[in-house]
Amino acid sequence: MFDGVDPPMRAPEPAAPTTAIMVDLVQRFDARLRRYLGRFLVSADVEDALQDIYLRLTRLAAGIPPPEFNATYVFKTADSVARDLRRRRLGRGGDRHVELPEDLAHEGPSPFDELRWQQNADLLRRAIAALPREQRLVLMMHRVEGLTLVEIAARTRTPLRTTQRLMSDALARCRHRLKDCGWFEQ
Repeated sequence: MFDGVDPPMRAPEPAAPTTAIMVDLVQRFDARLRRYLGRFLVSADVEDALQDIYLRLTRLAAGIPPPEFNATYVFKTADSVARDLRRRRLGRGGDRHVELPEDLAHEGPSPFDELRWQQNADLLRRAIAALPREQRLVLMMHRVEGLTLVEIAARTRTPLRTTQRLMSDALARCRHRLKDCGWFEQ
């Protein structure tokens, strides 16, 4: 029964025997494990593999009773870890890693976009070339030279309504021809 007095403090438990076992393992096997792993793993992976090996052995050392860590046991664990690491790297395409240049993303269009616009420009040129002469003339004066329909009517000596109709027909024919080619998007 607790009578309001603080319970006596317990002495801290001694360091777990796991620590002593792991210190002994590192001292006995670290250099040999590094050489062994270095034969078939790249240097960056050797460190990762060592960490995984020691983690597995630490978990095993915490068991009661801890296993006897002889060279066969330690190197079988190392082999298992190395195989797992290699499988993970190959499964994710880690052996095909390519460094990307810093200037990869740039403001210009991609080669695909350039090709697409070039093809679309060719389609547009063919659509304009297929127009009747009067429609092509009005369209080019308006869109390329930047003239208003009133200015075009005065220059060609045609009524404004005729110029407007020629422009409207030219745009409709181009739109229809481009749509048939699969380019026109609304």
